Amino acid sequence: MSRASLLLLWLCLSCASTARITGDFGEYRSYREYRVSTTLEARLGAAERYLRAYPQGDYQKEVRDWYVPAEKRYFKLAWDTPPRLRAYLDALPHGPHAEEVAERIGELDSRRVYAERREQRMLGHAQDIEQRLARAAEQRRGFVRELSRLIELLGATRSFAEPTSELAPELLVRLRERPPQLHCEGDRCQKVFSFSYAVPEDKALAERSIDVSLQIRLERGLVQELTLSGPELLTRLAEAISVRAVPPLNPQASAEAVGQALEIVNAALDSSLPRARCEGEAVSPVVLERRCDGVRFTVLAGTEPGADDRLGVQRETLDRTKKPHSKGAGG
Repeated sequence: MSRASLLLLWLCLSCASTARITGDFGEYRSYREYRVSTTLEARLGAAERYLRAYPQGDYQKEVRDWYVPAEKRYFKLAWDTPPRLRAYLDALPHGPHAEEVAERIGELDSRRVYAERREQRMLGHAQDIEQRLARAAEQRRGFVRELSRLIELLGATRSFAEPTSELAPELLVRLRERPPQLHCEGDRCQKVFSFSYAVPEDKALAERSIDVSLQIRLERGLVQELTLSGPELLTRLAEAISVRAVPPLNPQASAEAVGQALEIVNAALDSSLPRARCEGEAVSPVVLERRCDGVRFTVLAGTEPGADDRLGVQRETLDRTKKPHSKGAGG
């Protein structure tokens, strides 16, 4: 390259870099950082540093004219957005709104922590309710299942005038092996089955508990009758079936509850004392009767609030004072 060409190139470079030659090289480097930044946050940060370092610099008007409105727009845009607020502080730790941004971050963080804790509490509460509902449902099913099976076992009993050892093996397991112990005194033996469950009532779960007594009446050590009884037993059974509390001192609701409970009793008896063949006439306070195969099963509903409902099975005794039914003379 000729000396003339080199001189021309030097003159061109001199014209393009006059500011660097005649001014502060550090100022130009700071200005150049502002010009070549590829993100808005980086450019805001570079502009803020330039203006802070060179408030009277050669490029301060250009930089300030862009920076002032851009910083205000970004501050407003970031107000409800924590990532942008943090990006503002990272880029502009000494920015005109840095203090407000820091306070806003703290406020939003506090809200977030409160919301998360509230959500956790609500989630824990919901999980607790779900667990209580599941536990209550299982308890209700267990109560209905066990009581139905006891009724079924009583209805299938045929070992009257025999020792208790001749009762159905499954019934004996419930009487002898499961706590509490069967208690016998004189001609009566008794075992109490305790049940607990809950039903919805007034937008809450109302806890219920009932002791169901299984009694065996003996005569000279031989079985004569078996009964199941408990306070408002039929009502409690209906509540567990319908998953609805029965209002106290409400005759209509109580009557409907007895009807619901009898559906379960009938279903439990149908295998051993089928309704079509064994149903008898029920006269108050008897609400259900089955008679056949030398066995009588009755259900008596308590007539007073809190009174025991009683389900019993015994050997049917013939009334010898009654004459056989006659179709007519010579019939």
